[in-house]
Order: sequence, then structure tokens, then C-alpha cells
Amino acid sequence: MKQKYFNLKLISVLAGFLAFGLIMPKLALGQYYSQGETKRSLSIDKKIRPINSNKSFDNIDKDEKSFVEGDSLDFSILVENTGNQELSNLKVNDYLPAYQNIIFNPGNYDKDNVNINWVIDRLGVGESKVFTIRTKIGSIITAYSQMITNKVCVNGDNLSDCDSASFFVTGKSVPSTGSGGIL
Repeated sequence: MKQKYFNLKLISVLAGFLAFGLIMPKLALGQYYSQGETKRSLSIDKKIRPINSNKSFDNIDKDEKSFVEGDSLDFSILVENTGNQELSNLKVNDYLPAYQNIIFNPGNYDKDNVNINWVIDRLGVGESKVFTIRTKIGSIITAYSQMITNKVCVNGDNLSDCDSASFFVTGKSVPSTGSGGIL
């Protein structure tokens, strides 16, 4: 009788372990599979730096600075491999906003689509690369402040990420004239 009870108890314990392993295999066998998992990921970060400043910003509010015709600014683009596998053939596209005249860039300027594109052939594990685009503010139609957003995306190896940076432009205002006080 004791032997039969022991066998039933052993079978129920083994069945419990088997059920746990079937229901939650990653948790049950996690020690065997979590060490060697491959993770492929990347990130892109875009910042703005006015030419006359040492500081870069994610966005520049109009209270901090509003750019006018002739101002130059740099866009810094950081592409980073945040996974544990090498990445290759990453395509970067920077979509230029209005009022931008390119001074220099790291890729090919597509005038029809108003973007700059280039390829990162290889990005090792933990490696990052920084690219700079310098532009000059062109002729601005309106005298009012207008928010401009510059977007950049990276795609490749079935991964993608985008980031943007915003700033304000203001057209030069013409002083008002009048006849008051002339006579």
C-alpha cells in the first residue's frame, strides 16, 4: 500500500513538473536559453546645434531661439547598435524641412524628394556612428514664428527607428511706416 501511494505521489509530482514545463517553457528552462539569446536592435538620435553655440538640443523652443534667414545650424545624427549582433546595410534618410539650404551632408541629396540618404555598411555590437548635416536658413515667407521639424529614420536588417528635432524660424519683419508726426 505504501509503495502504491509513493508511486502515485511520484507520478503526480512528475506530472506537475511536466505541466509547468509545457505551460511556461521559458520560465522552466530559462537557465538554459536566456544566456545565448540574440537581440538585434538599433537606435537613432537627432540633435540641433546653432552654429554659435557649444550646446546641442533635442528641440529648440521659440523662447530660446528663433532662427532667421542666414542663420546656420548643425544637425547631429547618432546611429547606435544597441543589440548583441552586428548590423549591416543600414539605410539612413533625413527628411529636410522647409527653408533649409544644405552646406554639407554625409550622403546623397535627393532634390526631388528633399531628403539626404546614405548607407552604413556595418555597425558592430555596441558601436555608434555620428553624422553631421549643416544647413543655412533660406528665405522665409512669413514674419510669424513657425515650427519646423526635421525627421531622420534608419532602416535595415528588419529593424527601424526614427527621431526628429524641432526648431522655430521667423521671417524678417519690415518696420511699419506712417505719416504720424511728420507735419
